[in-house]
Amino acid sequence: MQKKIYILFFLAGICAKFSLAQEDSTSQRIVDSLNVTELQKWRTEFGQHKEFPAQYELQILAALSHFPELKSTGIKFRLHSSHASLKTRINFWTFFNQRENRRYTITISTKSVEKMEPLLLGKLPEKAKVGVLGHELSHVSDFSKKSMFQCIGVGFGHLSQTYIDSLEFNTDRICIRHGLGNELEAWSSFIRKTMKVENWRGSDFVNKPESHVERYMNPDTIRREMDSLNAPQNSH
Repeated sequence: MQKKIYILFFLAGICAKFSLAQEDSTSQRIVDSLNVTELQKWRTEFGQHKEFPAQYELQILAALSHFPELKSTGIKFRLHSSHASLKTRINFWTFFNQRENRRYTITISTKSVEKMEPLLLGKLPEKAKVGVLGHELSHVSDFSKKSMFQCIGVGFGHLSQTYIDSLEFNTDRICIRHGLGNELEAWSSFIRKTMKVENWRGSDFVNKPESHVERYMNPDTIRREMDSLNAPQNSH
């Protein structure tokens, strides 16, 4: 009897995953790319100097494909228990290196507090996974253009919640400008629906009353930002 129940749950899980893939164009695009030649091309072009867990390889490569400036940048995606679902930092021992020689670590949380568990990467829809990874890579892209003193300034800026609000909002803008607006919108929509909030201010505020501050762009804001990028420019 236990074996039959296990089989039923297993089949139900497969059906749920199949249904999600049918509804999600990004997931379908990734599945369609599952041939040896194309996957190897992605690995060669976007996977150099990168370390990542095998279960997220396709989503990470899909996000990296939008950041050609990071092709030679050393980035390690590591799985670790963390309060925040994802976070990015400059590796300490490379902090004082030239910009092009810095290395970065993106931590993908495997366990968090109960309220944050639904936002772990493994529980997101495929499109949202690529979107949130794109947000973290936007941090790397931003840091890669800053001097050491500017990076130190960002560190001190984290003492101010207002500064972080502005930093994260602008990071979403960077992500959109790298062509990941639809994926970022999927992530933004998932968070607001799952957490039942209008504005999402991050893991530090998960146990506090909802804020009116739009630290991370709402879906409507993302769409407006995308529309502004696609609007024809006036010629002079």
